[in-house]
Amino acid sequence: MEDFAALERILKTKLLSHKNAERLIRVFYDAAKIVSRRESRLKKPQLKLKEISSAVVLAESLHSNMYHFDAVGVLAECFGGCDEATAIKYFEDKVMGDLKDKAGRKVVIDEDAMNSLYKEQTTGRHVVSAENYEEVRGKRLPWIRHTIANSTSVYVHEEAAMTGIRRSYLYVATVSVPLRKQKPQTSYYVVVVRETKGGLKTITAYSMVPRNKFLKVIEPCFPLR
Repeated sequence: MEDFAALERILKTKLLSHKNAERLIRVFYDAAKIVSRRESRLKKPQLKLKEISSAVVLAESLHSNMYHFDAVGVLAECFGGCDEATAIKYFEDKVMGDLKDKAGRKVVIDEDAMNSLYKEQTTGRHVVSAENYEEVRGKRLPWIRHTIANSTSVYVHEEAAMTGIRRSYLYVATVSVPLRKQKPQTSYYVVVVRETKGGLKTITAYSMVPRNKFLKVIEPCFPLR
């Protein structure tokens, strides 16, 4: 409690400029949320110091290194009506294929990634069926290649698997969608790329609006340096 009181006193005094105090609050607020989520995921009432410090590093990265783009021009060409047939054709014509990320690494987008257009509501699995097609995912198809090719906000997720450690990369961006009579809608967009024996392969892509939901997704990760 003394530490919290000390932090509160620092923020209230003129030891820090107003802007720096605001930045500190934003970073530590997100770090606190990440630590809370980490406690629940790991089922540990007290985390190791490195688990807490890595949460601070992760929160700082989210504030200082977040890639952003506006959904205009070709990035908005699927807005309006985008039924299943339209989305499949667009994916085959303009999304599938190889590309390189900002670090020059080759990333493959094949037909398996098309499964991300579908989501079974009861299980959350990508079951390919007409009733599971999500138009909102179809509308965001132009964002997949753009995010992989341009994002500098890349996070690594490692998890235990039968064959060892399975490593995935989350290419992240904040996206502003202009609206005619309202402020632009901002959402978080994530493209998941998995490390396989054949190289990097795109698995899925999805968007969300609440920051808390985004922090839950990013919590198990660490920034790719």
